[in-house]
Order: sequence, then C-alpha cells, then structure tokens
Amino acid sequence: MATLIHKGKSAYNGEEILGAVTQSSSNKKTGKVDTLWILPAKEEPHAATKSGGDASICGDCPHRRDHGALGDCYVLPFQAPLSIFRSLKRSGFVQTLLGRFKAKGKTLRLGGYGDPAMLPEGLVASLVDQYKSHLGYTHQWERKWAAWTRRFCMASVDSVEQAKKAWSKGWRTFRVSYDGVMAANEILCPSVTHGVQCADCTLCNGATDGDRRKNIVILAHGAKSGKLITV
Repeated sequence: MATLIHKGKSAYNGEEILGAVTQSSSNKKTGKVDTLWILPAKEEPHAATKSGGDASICGDCPHRRDHGALGDCYVLPFQAPLSIFRSLKRSGFVQTLLGRFKAKGKTLRLGGYGDPAMLPEGLVASLVDQYKSHLGYTHQWERKWAAWTRRFCMASVDSVEQAKKAWSKGWRTFRVSYDGVMAANEILCPSVTHGVQCADCTLCNGATDGDRRKNIVILAHGAKSGKLITV
C-alpha cells in the first residue's frame, strides 16, 4: 500500500510530481525498509520514460531509460512504479499529512524511483526525522538548488573523475563502476562483500562536515550495464 505525502512541482523543471511512501519491502538487497517513490503526476511512469516526462523526477540522470546517455536504469517503471501510481490514482490522489505517518525504528530508502532532490527540502527533512536511519542518492549533486541533499544523500557518480569533483565539494559518493577499479577512499558496497542489507547498514546516508567515512562503489547492473559513458 502506498501513502501519498506530496503533490507539487519538480525542482528540476516545474512539472507536477508525486511523492509516496510504501512500507516494508521484499527486496533482498535492501531488506525491510520503507521506500520513498517520486513519480510523475500526469502520466504513468512507463509512459513518461518514453515521452521524456520522467525528466521531472529524474532530471538529466544518465541512467534514464530511452533518454539517458547510458539508459541502464535497473528500475522497471512498468512494475513497482506503475503499480504504485495506479494505487494512488484509484484512491483519488488523496494526500496524507506526515504527522500521521508512524515509522519509528525503521529505515527509509529515499528514492525507490526518482530523485529526492526534486522534492522540497522541508518535506524530506521531516520525513527522515521520523526514521531510525535512512539511505539516499541523487544525481543532481552539481546543481546549486540540490545542495541541501548532501546531508541526506550520496552523490551518484559514474566515474572516478566525477567522484573526485564531488569529494572536493564535501559530498560522499555512490559510484557505479564499469571496470571494478576503485580509489583508496572507496569500498565495495557491503551488500556485495558481506551480504549486509541496506536496512542494517548506515553508510549511504549522506555526509556531514568533515565526514571521513568511505565512499561506496557497486558494479554496474541492469540490462544495459555493459555500456560505457565518457564524462
């Protein structure tokens, strides 16, 4: 069941978007986490990937299906995102106040689909405050209007060069690697090396000033993960 917590304009292009939370998860990698989904408001997710309407929720992410430089997003928009969108539509897109949302002791995943930077800072901050821990990622880390997400999200990067740029700005990074090469301050995702689920891991929760924790690397996955990107 999905709970609608936001209806508003995308920070990227001003188009109408939705923010919804599903409770618990059967995802083997994440474990039992609640998940925030950012969805286009005017068309179904799989249709938005074809029309380009997914820019409102994904910005210029290179992994966008049909419109990204890589096009290898592992999320299948005609599966969970579509199911959630249709569930919200059937309920009349009725919004629930965050104050009614009880989530103590749980972990929140910011962005099962879509980029949390598209949402208002206050909304995300209030939502995170209701959880024991969280994890999040943004491809909008170079944009000034998304700078606030640094304390909640990892900068999603696609090369060591991009990672170094993000590090210089105080971000911690989550990097998709296509060759397995890592820098000295990076480690492979603990789900790969130790079988740790995201629900029990706190490494992907953004950065604080002077944060010296390692940055995370995961090997490329998805149907088009053999492609390379030049940045």
